[in-house]
Amino acid sequence: MAKKNKKKGQAKFPVPMPVVAAILAAAGLALFYVCFQARTETLGRDIKVLEAARDRLRDQLVREQCEWARLQSPSSLAQSLAHFGLVMTWPGRDQIVRVRYDGSLDSPRGYAMRLSSGVARANRVVMND
Repeated sequence: MAKKNKKKGQAKFPVPMPVVAAILAAAGLALFYVCFQARTETLGRDIKVLEAARDRLRDQLVREQCEWARLQSPSSLAQSLAHFGLVMTWPGRDQIVRVRYDGSLDSPRGYAMRLSSGVARANRVVMND
């Protein structure tokens, strides 16, 4: 009589396959959550650092704007002129020429008067040399 095979009919894995798949899926989700949480915490710290830098720069901008406004005040300009020994007067109403955004000129005097006084229209950005 032949021997009975004891391994016949036994599962190859002692744990059922759906349980193993569920455990692997849960481990994958846990690993994804940990990586995602670490990344969001890192981004949160970076955002806080950048916001602090933005606030410092905003404060510095306000200080610089206040200093610039103080330097542009008429009394400060008069003190600077006196300090450097310059004699200057404020322009008269007919000496002021305003350049609009589109490049056209706006003045109390007519266009022909402006051209004859030496003010010409520039088609480029005019910068101080």
